[in-house]
Amino acid sequence: MAVPMTSLSRAPNGDWFARKGIPKDIREAYKAAFGVSQEERFRRPSSLSVGTAKAELRDWDATVTGRIETLRAAARGEGRGLTHREAHGLAGQWYVWFVSRHEQEPGQPEQWDHLYERLEEARERFSNQLGAPGEDDDAPESPATRRHVRQVVTELGQVASFLGEQGIRLTQEATDAFLDIVEGELSAATATLRRRADGDYTPDARVERHPEFHRKAPEKRAGLTPWSLFEAWIKERKPGAATVNRWRAVMRALDAFFEGRDIAAITPEDALAWKDTLVTPERSASVVNDVWLRAARVNFGWALDNKRITVNPFDGVSVAVGKAPQKVREREFEDAEWATILRATTAPQPPRMAAHNAAARRWVPWLCAYTGSRPGEVTQLRAEDIQQHKAGFWVMKINPEAGTVKGGQARVVPIHPHIIEQGFLAFVQGTGKGPLFYDPEGQKVERDDPTNPVQAPWVKQRNKLAEWVRGLGVTDPNISPNHAWRHTFKRRAARAGIERRIRFAFCGHSSSDVGDEYETPTVEDMAKELERLPRYAV
Repeated sequence: MAVPMTSLSRAPNGDWFARKGIPKDIREAYKAAFGVSQEERFRRPSSLSVGTAKAELRDWDATVTGRIETLRAAARGEGRGLTHREAHGLAGQWYVWFVSRHEQEPGQPEQWDHLYERLEEARERFSNQLGAPGEDDDAPESPATRRHVRQVVTELGQVASFLGEQGIRLTQEATDAFLDIVEGELSAATATLRRRADGDYTPDARVERHPEFHRKAPEKRAGLTPWSLFEAWIKERKPGAATVNRWRAVMRALDAFFEGRDIAAITPEDALAWKDTLVTPERSASVVNDVWLRAARVNFGWALDNKRITVNPFDGVSVAVGKAPQKVREREFEDAEWATILRATTAPQPPRMAAHNAAARRWVPWLCAYTGSRPGEVTQLRAEDIQQHKAGFWVMKINPEAGTVKGGQARVVPIHPHIIEQGFLAFVQGTGKGPLFYDPEGQKVERDDPTNPVQAPWVKQRNKLAEWVRGLGVTDPNISPNHAWRHTFKRRAARAGIERRIRFAFCGHSSSDVGDEYETPTVEDMAKELERLPRYAV
């Protein structure tokens, strides 16, 4: 049973706020470990930016989720054992964790004296009740005494919080051995913190006595490596080719980093270690979050949903995104840029250029300029997608059957009279039937590999057009040579007074306003409004 993410909201005083409910099945154990039973609450000051607040929420949510999953695993009897050396190494990690939590503000020496006295009282409690006067002090403890001392050590040492935050699950036998060692470390920690409270911050030599603790992979195996997980995810989910191509490098890199390790053996700490390698001079933090970490999180989330792993190690993992670069220009074409492109559409093309490539240069920019359609939607058009409406105007049908449409929603878009006047219909009629801007009988690459799909011919044509536009001198890296037509259309349409819902209909944009669904414009509405769009004077 997965633990859902929580959402960020504003408290009445403006602070960032969120709640996360504690599942009923572990409320009692959660309260014993962390002091609350119904819900955990997140609060940050209103002065934080939304990006920082969301990043901190993700970290907080991941910590709480880790605690919940650890407690559930303990309830199921899952966990790892510890050798004698490992138990001492883990207790050494606890010592460093506990001291570091308090030494910046250690309070008064008396509070550490009091904690030590409570530990001593726990040791003496049962012996005072059961022992006889003059009884040998070296007599072995009763099982009841040991259980009581371990409970007190767990409470005073915040051991459940430590194990929950570390994502470590132990068997009962290993827990008992660990707590018996922590008992001695707790006495030493109180002495260290008492010195800190007195202002003594000399180096702590005790940390050198602990052996290193190595995390072991969980006993359970998923039978999947990161790469085979990607293959299984593709087989079931059947994502689009663009997603597969974008995420393939991610999952290859993930598989190489973990050397083909079973995905159940990848811990949250491992995920953080991988994350720390991803930002490079060529790869921004935004790309890491939006592509690399998202790909890992989605694939491992699928494995979690399908019971192949018990926790998604990439939940809540992100990199801090620095201040956004300054905006140096709008994303629409400037007049000189669109004029350069449209002027080049009527210029003579190389004599040996294939007819469909020349046609793409001639007509695709104009269709994008007057409709705001995605370039890939236009390069996949077929002759049969150009039709005359009963009212007399001409339309183009953007249809998933011709290729791909974002969101999978077909739409019909009127064609501006300026394009018709240039002879577009004669070109379409001369094509006959089939694709307008690529050769369906061209060289085909056969590849039976779902993790490496062949690039669609209309995608190749779209990319060729981008290279052509750059070659014309439209080289500003702050705009896209193809996608900028959408921004250009929407801005020109807005300045011409075309309604927002009409602009959205042309571009295939969805609205978050439910009421807009009741006002979806007809193609006749769109054609009438299109008359208001000023012509491109080249």
